[in-house]
Order: sequence, then structure tokens, then C-alpha cells
Amino acid sequence: MCGASSAVGLGDAERALWPLLRDRLRTPGQLMGLMRGVLGGDAEVAAVVTTTPNGITRPIAILVTPAIAEEITLLEGPPGSDVRRALIGAEEVEVLVGDLATADAGRPVAIFVTDWIRQHLSLYARELWHRRPR
Repeated sequence: MCGASSAVGLGDAERALWPLLRDRLRTPGQLMGLMRGVLGGDAEVAAVVTTTPNGITRPIAILVTPAIAEEITLLEGPPGSDVRRALIGAEEVEVLVGDLATADAGRPVAIFVTDWIRQHLSLYARELWHRRPR
């Protein structure tokens, strides 16, 4: 999904964010992608992932949806930085904020994946897998 027109199946908001995310989160030597999935019911999540040449894929950031944005409390950060510390509940995370030169300046656009996030997404995915109709 690194190409300018390769964001098949993504919403307009995700398409608009992809150039910023691609440029800001690029990991040299790895492919990047933007994956969108449904966690359950109507809860959707989009994740920026990297893939090694050996095929190992790992999430590096979760896009901030309006529902997620309500849960984020931004903390003070260095002036001019596009990465800020924040709280989601009692958990401290780092978020990527919108480009300082645009209307999205200072608005959280992605949450960097932590062990806490990875663990909870995995637990939630397993719970949904076991609850699925057979």
C-alpha cells in the first residue's frame, strides 16, 4: 500500500492520512501497509503495519477514529514535535499528531502500538474468534 493509488478498500479519511503515515512511520528495508479490520459489531480499526523480507508483519500504529479520540488525553510535549505523550485510561502511550502546517495540527492521528495495545488487540481478536457463529 505504499503507492499513491493503492489504498483499495480504505475509507476517505484513511486515504487522506496515508501519505503522512507512510512518510512519518517508514521503516527502512520493510514494506508498509495500512490494514483495516472489524473488531466486532461495527467497531473498525485501521493499523499501519510493517513487513520484513522474511514475511513477518507487525502493527506499528493504530489510526485514531472519532471514538478512539474521545479516549485520548494529550499531555504536554516539546513545541513543534509531531509525537506527543498521551493517556488512554491509565495507560501512557505516544501519539502522532497532525501536520503542524495543516488544519489537523495537534490532532491525534495515530497511536504507536505498545505491548499493552498489542496484548489487548490479540485478546479481543481471540474472543471474537471463539464467539463467531459456527
